[in-house]
Amino acid sequence: MNTIAIFKIIFRGWWRNKLFILISLISLTVGLGCTNLLVTFFIHEYNIEQQTPDRHLIFALRQDSPMEEGVKVSYVNANTAEQIKGKYAEITDMLRLNGMYADICKYNGIKYEHPLFICADSTLNKFFHYTTLEGNLSTVLTTPDKIAISETFARKLFHGHSGIGEMIEIIDADGKTQKYEVGAILKERPQSFLHFDLLTGITGEFWGGPTLLKLHPGASASLLQEKIRKDKIPTLTPGSTQYYVDALKNLYFNTNKNSKQQELPYFQQSDVPLLYIGLISALLVLAIACFNYTNLSLSRTLQQIKMIHIEKLMGAQLKEIRRQLFYDATLTVLLSFLFSLLLINDLLPWFNELLSAHLSLSFFFSWQVLPLLLAFVSAMAVIPGLYISRKLSRQTLSEYSHNYTGRRKQQQIWILVTLQFIFSIGLVYATAMAQAQMGLLKSRACRYENTIELNGKSPFYKELKNINGIESISLSMSSVLNAWMHELPMQQPDGSVKHYYTIQIPTDTAFLSTMHIRQLAGVSPAKAYQEYSHPVFINESYARILNIDASKIGHNLREFDTFSDSLSILAGIIENFPFNSLEEEIAGQKISFAPESSLTRAGMFIQARLHPETRHETLAQIKELWEKMYDGREFQYTDMHQQFMQRNKIITTLSKILISYSLIAMVLTCFGLFGISWYAVRHRTREIAIRKVHGALNRQIVWALNRSFLWQILIAYTIAIPLVWWLMEHWLAQFAYRASATWWNFVLPLALVLVVTGITVTIHSYRAARSNPTESLKTE
Repeated sequence: MNTIAIFKIIFRGWWRNKLFILISLISLTVGLGCTNLLVTFFIHEYNIEQQTPDRHLIFALRQDSPMEEGVKVSYVNANTAEQIKGKYAEITDMLRLNGMYADICKYNGIKYEHPLFICADSTLNKFFHYTTLEGNLSTVLTTPDKIAISETFARKLFHGHSGIGEMIEIIDADGKTQKYEVGAILKERPQSFLHFDLLTGITGEFWGGPTLLKLHPGASASLLQEKIRKDKIPTLTPGSTQYYVDALKNLYFNTNKNSKQQELPYFQQSDVPLLYIGLISALLVLAIACFNYTNLSLSRTLQQIKMIHIEKLMGAQLKEIRRQLFYDATLTVLLSFLFSLLLINDLLPWFNELLSAHLSLSFFFSWQVLPLLLAFVSAMAVIPGLYISRKLSRQTLSEYSHNYTGRRKQQQIWILVTLQFIFSIGLVYATAMAQAQMGLLKSRACRYENTIELNGKSPFYKELKNINGIESISLSMSSVLNAWMHELPMQQPDGSVKHYYTIQIPTDTAFLSTMHIRQLAGVSPAKAYQEYSHPVFINESYARILNIDASKIGHNLREFDTFSDSLSILAGIIENFPFNSLEEEIAGQKISFAPESSLTRAGMFIQARLHPETRHETLAQIKELWEKMYDGREFQYTDMHQQFMQRNKIITTLSKILISYSLIAMVLTCFGLFGISWYAVRHRTREIAIRKVHGALNRQIVWALNRSFLWQILIAYTIAIPLVWWLMEHWLAQFAYRASATWWNFVLPLALVLVVTGITVTIHSYRAARSNPTESLKTE
């Protein structure tokens, strides 16, 4: 037989078994697509700045945060950076960077909100090489009021025509406008550590910011770090914090959970636990898909054996039969791989948005990824193809019946199905626990629903109070979610000093009701303001730090906190209200009340809770008032609920990933069960017919066919739950506030898999039970 004849036989066999071939292709396509997507993302993140040949010589100078214990900040004072550069011979170059305030980029009357605008030293190209499509980058970095624009953002602004020499306006949060001349258009850099839309040089006064160092080849970063510490180069809090000379990779791929880091929007940073969990989920989905493929292949093996014997009778040689079986298995995998690329192309925008990734389809065909994907797919295609071709070509019909239809020889399928159940149950349990943590987050975030924060002045605040759609409004001298933190050193019983961090919000008496903060003790804010000249409310965490309770209400707060204002009187205790990630314990919070006359002079932040049913109409009214009072200045506000959820992105992202992969796993499990139940029914046709002849009822036959799957599910549940419980407990340990597993979290995976399996298997079982036993015995 020639190759064309072999393919004709394969396609005819596929057409006869089109349902099973379709399920096999879908299973492998989904499994390969999910796995290849996350493996490629892992490679992309791990090899950031792969195109930079001396990336191993670039290090970040960081120091301990003075505000949060265990957190490193990428900040160095400008004078300190110059001192370090000139003092140590190991350093060849230094690059200082920082973000620029840019709420709006305006060009030709069109406004683009929140561009990512940074400034950098003229040494930028010595660290990361940028290719200019137009203009000159060196001129931009050394000339005041010149700006470089990324290729992507330039397409938005100029729509294909040259932008060199054009003037654009940058408007900050306070409405101040700065004009820049476009001096360069920069080509996008693949796998770039640095991300920006707009870039200008550090040509004026610079206070400080993230600082990168480039060392001589062979220089030791650890020795340089020790020298800097030994020389006592001043940090933000000298004596209590120290410097770190960290490899560039540590800034974006930090695996040490005890060493958190400051997040900067223009630095590429990856959430490693999410990456690993997503990768594991994808591999589990691939495993389920492979099990489906194996089980479905076994389901049609009997027909292949019959076909082989017919071909032998027609004169086919053994090597031709092997080629046919090899091509059959290999072609299935290769087609699935091609279909998976189409699936990836459709999923890529969703995936990039979910994980804040920068993957492009072209990266899948790069030298970093394509050889690995081809090697992986080739192994999946060739190894099973060789095994099947050599194994089946030697089987006789009686040998096949003995090896694959007897009870003693069903162990392979039994193990594969059980493993499939283990993975499905594990993913469902992980999803249930992630959703439980998500539920905790939502319960904390509900106080911020329909609440916005604006940066406004007194006249605007007074007019705002007259809008009917506002349920409650308050004026503060500090932002709620971005309040400044203050250090509070407290001496412990053993004589040591422990550093706590607190926030203080000077506000009006409507603040607690506006933010839905429950009062636990003391008098109401309005009454407190009448009774005390300087009333203060503290939260539970602050009370615990100071070791005081409700009995101390009415006392001067300075009796317990020596850093407090001497006039502050403790008027009440409020519940802890979250304003940061659930990973961090809620800090001490102090709410001080001031008269409206004082706040309207100095107050800058307005918190407004809107009626949910008229939210959009109210926002439109506020926008109209804003533009009227601020002479057309762009209306800006903070959606407090959205910002709080963004700070807990680690939870929301993981929840979405696990839900997606659990649904995929359950669908693939249904496909696999469909094939296996068909296989089981087909090889028990005679048994079913004999049972019916002897008076067995339909429900008894259905139960007999479902019973084996029930035992597999129970065994899989016993294995999967302890392992996944341990993994999820490890993940939840990073949160200061975490959900606890309930009986429902343990019951849901078992119930869901039982229902899905029961429905899928019962469809075949019931049809077999209703069949005519006489016809079945004739067929057999």
